[in-house]
Amino acid sequence: MKKLVTLAVVASAYFAAAPLAIAQDQWATSLCEYTKADDKNRVRKVLSDNKVNVRKVYDAIQCNGESLIKFAMRSDAYETGAFFVKQMPAKALVAEDLEAWAAANGFGASPLINDIKARIGQD
Repeated sequence: MKKLVTLAVVASAYFAAAPLAIAQDQWATSLCEYTKADDKNRVRKVLSDNKVNVRKVYDAIQCNGESLIKFAMRSDAYETGAFFVKQMPAKALVAEDLEAWAAANGFGASPLINDIKARIGQD
């Protein structure tokens, strides 16, 4: 009987957590889609609807294996990329070394580079 109760508790905990994980995947996927479409308003809406701060989830979200800012550069999504740059602390931008990544991947002329330099104080 004890094993049955334990199994029921574990199963209910598993099934209760599954919708939460799926919901998180859905909003993260939406965030990537809206970034690619350069739709800053929808990005902001997804973040506010899910009560998420960009600074807290930036490291956890990858779009096609890249950070949100790198993905925005690759997608030529200036408005959304500039939004992410403004939301992130300068130390995080320096640590990610976005300028070197952009130069190495052919995005050295991206207008986001100027925003990143201004944010970290190299302007």
